[in-house]
Amino acid sequence: MKISENNKKKLIVLTGTTCTGKSLTALNLNDLISSEIISADSMLVYRYFDIGTAKPTKEILSKTKHHLVDIVDPDDEFDAWKFMELSREVIDKSNLNNFIVVGGTQLYIKSLIEGLTFDISKNDHIRKSIVKELELYGIDHLYSKLKELDSEGAAMISSNDKQRIIRYLEINYITGQRVSQVFKMKSNQKIQNVDYVKVGLSINRESVNTMINKRVDQMIRDGLVQEVVELKKRYNKKIKPFNSIGYKEICLYLNSEVSLDQAVELIKIRTRQFAKRQRTWLRKDEEIKWFDHVEDLINFCTKYTFS
Repeated sequence: MKISENNKKKLIVLTGTTCTGKSLTALNLNDLISSEIISADSMLVYRYFDIGTAKPTKEILSKTKHHLVDIVDPDDEFDAWKFMELSREVIDKSNLNNFIVVGGTQLYIKSLIEGLTFDISKNDHIRKSIVKELELYGIDHLYSKLKELDSEGAAMISSNDKQRIIRYLEINYITGQRVSQVFKMKSNQKIQNVDYVKVGLSINRESVNTMINKRVDQMIRDGLVQEVVELKKRYNKKIKPFNSIGYKEICLYLNSEVSLDQAVELIKIRTRQFAKRQRTWLRKDEEIKWFDHVEDLINFCTKYTFS
């Protein structure tokens, strides 16, 4: 645990894999300390995608201050850079000193605490023209073009790295500058004047899998299928949220590609796979303090805020 100076605000970063009770734990902790909750979940930012994201109910949201929930329309762009900017703005502007950051999107948590390298929003028109050039002349042509514009940037990547070559050219066309320059200009530092602790509940894989199965079944009972039906009437099927776990599988069912039982089983399987990927990331983070019991976690965090 970090020793905080009096003039520093404090973050409790409550993280872990999906279905480990993070949201409920955050609410219980919030009842004990004067704080606000900042969601670090990449799906909760989208309006109307509620059941499949396990979004807190309207009643909970009305009673407890949550930030970065329901802030963009489903067809709007949102990324880790925007999360970093908005979450840091919340902390800077608030009169409170304590914040509970809760969620499993580790890139969002990393962006808040450590910062990100750069942000140049995508430009669909420019990107399409580059892709068309790729289709006409091939990857060698694009890489040669990049070397002419930015030899230092080209040296940073493989001559076969199609995605990065396209992206580097796109950045060059948007900014008129070399990627190597943009990287240096757009760097963002670690969060300032804030102390933080990272905590999580240590729950074994079998228990998590059981909770995943129960949650998915409850989502179906709560009306996930009808939610997707209504959302498909309003939004293009290609928007990002429709590609997330739960929504993607129900779309397959509504398109008659799988049965409902098959869709439900797919959601469970893919959620378990997602939890496994989360565990791999979390194991690498030595800052996280793990607790076997929620009471111990809450006691630790409560003492931290008053230290």
